[in-house]
Amino acid sequence: GEYIKTWRPRYFLLKTDGSFIGYKEKPHPSNMNDPLNNFTVAKCQIMKTEKPRPNTFIIRCLQWTTIIERTFHVDTPEEREDWIRAIQSVADKLQEQEDMKSKESQEGMLTNSYTSSDSRPSSSGGSTASHKVTLEDFDFLKVLGKGTFGKVILVREK
Repeated sequence: GEYIKTWRPRYFLLKTDGSFIGYKEKPHPSNMNDPLNNFTVAKCQIMKTEKPRPNTFIIRCLQWTTIIERTFHVDTPEEREDWIRAIQSVADKLQEQEDMKSKESQEGMLTNSYTSSDSRPSSSGGSTASHKVTLEDFDFLKVLGKGTFGKVILVREK
C-alpha cells in the first residue's frame, strides 16, 4: 500500500513516455481504464534491496515537489533485473531527449539573443548584432514577490 506496508499483487505497464501505470487486476488491452497508480520514471533513482523481502527494488522519483519512494517485489532476481533495466532504459532515453531539447534551446538563444536595428556598441567600440542580456543590463526597481523558486523583481532596462 501507499501508506501502510502490506504486500498485494499489482500489475504495472511501463510506457516509452515514462508513464508507469499500476492496476489492481491484470489489465486487458480492451479495458485499460481506471489505473490504481500513475507516475513517471523520468529522473528516478532505482535501488535494489533484499529487505523487507528478497528481490525487492525501490523507485525514488519526484512527484510535483515531493520525493516519493515506491517499493516493488518480484519473484526472481532475473525478473528484478529485467524491470530495473527496462525502467532505467526509459529514464535514460527521456533524459537524453531533455538534454537535446535544452541544447537546441540554448543554441537558439545564442543565435537569436539580440538582433535589432539599434545595435549596441561592443567593447571594441564598433557595433555588434549579438549581445547577451545579463542582470547588469537592468535597474532593479522593486521585489514583487518571493516564492519557492526565487523572486519576481520589477526592473527597467538601462
